[in-house]
Amino acid sequence: MAPTSDLPEWLVNALQALQAGDVDGWMKMYAADAVHEFPFAPAGWVTKLEGRHAIASYMAHLLASIRLGSFSDVRARQVGNELIVEATGHHRRVSDNAPWELSYVWFITLREGRVTHFRDYMNPLQLSVG
Repeated sequence: MAPTSDLPEWLVNALQALQAGDVDGWMKMYAADAVHEFPFAPAGWVTKLEGRHAIASYMAHLLASIRLGSFSDVRARQVGNELIVEATGHHRRVSDNAPWELSYVWFITLREGRVTHFRDYMNPLQLSVG
């Protein structure tokens, strides 16, 4: 399947929720036993979140530092229950409203329409710059 710039509606809705600061809205896409991983996280950083509570707590903490904005250069490919997304996020730091660009590559696995595994290849060190 060829890449597209169109994200599935469930992911668009989840991202819009995060942009609005709505962690509960983001969490609607996750299965109860979901795992969210950060394979590029350096030693001492969070590398794996297991379960909805851990994921929600992490996202609430993240939104205290960053206001999510738009996404560009979106490339998405979905085959069956797997979705791969590449994108650039254009965000703002909460502390000083400075622009903050983050590069993303996501490997997402679904079961019965819910995310069960989200491998987030964002480099968390991008969050500590500035």
